[in-house]
Amino acid sequence: MKQGETAMDVTLPADLRAQVDQELASGHYQSPDDLIGQAVRQFLAERQRGERRLGALRRIGQAVDQAGLYERVSIPGRE
Repeated sequence: MKQGETAMDVTLPADLRAQVDQELASGHYQSPDDLIGQAVRQFLAERQRGERRLGALRRIGQAVDQAGLYERVSIPGRE
């Protein structure tokens, strides 16, 4: 283990373990630690992007609401 790293036991379902083994056999990753570390970093980055997108959509919705644009939209069949 490198300095600043801590050990963690992870149990994977058989299908994920098989995919990890395939990735390791392909040579894309040096070790299970490298693969899992990259997967966790990617997961966290994607979740953060999703949270930023959701925040932006909320701000857009609030701006549309404050501008009264909801009331100006005609809904087909409700005229």
